[in-house]
Amino acid sequence: MDDRLSELRQAVIEALEASRTASQVYDGDGRLRWVSPQLLELAGADDSAEVGYGRHIDEGLELPLWAGMLSEEARRGVREELEQRLASDSDPAPVWVSPVELHLAKRRRPVGMLGVTVRAADGSLAGTALVFAPLLPARVLALVSEGDEAMFARMADLTEPRRRPTAVVFADIDSSGRLSRLLPTPAYFELVRRFTTTFDDLVARHGGIVGKHAGDGASAFFLSAQAGQDSGPAESDAAAAAVAVALAFPPAVRAIVEELAAEGVGVRLEDCRVNLGVHWGANLYIGQIVTGGRLEVTALGDEVNECARIEHVASGGQTLVSKTVLERLDADAARGLGIDPMALTYQVLADLTGSDTKALRDAGSLAVVDLAALGAGPDSA
Repeated sequence: MDDRLSELRQAVIEALEASRTASQVYDGDGRLRWVSPQLLELAGADDSAEVGYGRHIDEGLELPLWAGMLSEEARRGVREELEQRLASDSDPAPVWVSPVELHLAKRRRPVGMLGVTVRAADGSLAGTALVFAPLLPARVLALVSEGDEAMFARMADLTEPRRRPTAVVFADIDSSGRLSRLLPTPAYFELVRRFTTTFDDLVARHGGIVGKHAGDGASAFFLSAQAGQDSGPAESDAAAAAVAVALAFPPAVRAIVEELAAEGVGVRLEDCRVNLGVHWGANLYIGQIVTGGRLEVTALGDEVNECARIEHVASGGQTLVSKTVLERLDADAARGLGIDPMALTYQVLADLTGSDTKALRDAGSLAVVDLAALGAGPDSA
């Protein structure tokens, strides 16, 4: 009988593991048998953390890991629910939901705790599974699930704001004010929607994190700590990813314009060029901003402002990339991007600013090169 119950409990564990939920399983005696990797990540547990495997719930819930994650009231509620179901003379509903509050990353997050009592065909108690899930309507969850999972994971890694070396990209439609007046508002909205979606897809594909969007402007961050996992120095990989997005985006925007023109929208390629700025921040302060209305990652530092100025100076479809980011590319990365670092001739941004006093003040001494004018790109290597 014990073997049969163990097999049943193991089948439940395997199903929960495949579902990638934040969950845990207790046996019929109330002892912890399994905790999902997702729940451990939520709790901030590392390999040295005492999880409490084999301990009874009364003892295990008092361990620092769970005491820090669940309030005393929540721990008492979990105990009462489980003890009720472990009692031999009780026959409660096999499934229940209790609202609990998790303490995660210095924030209180309300979730639903779904409990399921696992019994064999003869009624023998095999254990209890607890699944922690957000208290969100299905339509809201469906909307959230449309995002790129890998990028959300990279954003989740930035719960604790701190300084991180990062490549930065800013993009904007050239002369967008004029274009917004020329096009019907629904047509211009569709252009911006496709512009933003395409940019975000490129950033996700190259391992970056999307920053703020403002109208037809977009930004992205490529952290060295999240790059270099396959090969090459991390800084070179982060810089290469940022440059790769900057080189791939203008052709993608041209494709968007051609699609819209084919659909009858009166937009021309010469009316919709994209300007880009790419720069390196050696010590940017980066972290999450989570409010009731948004979840985003933001970066603060002089280099972010400088990158914004570089992009603002770019005109007519230029892709201005700073010397500091290009000189972080190793030979293989540069070759893969179709760039010969030894053949580049830079310009000081002050020589391109014209009457832009802010760009002159904030970034006038930066050396940049227009990769669009050089025809750089993977196919040009």
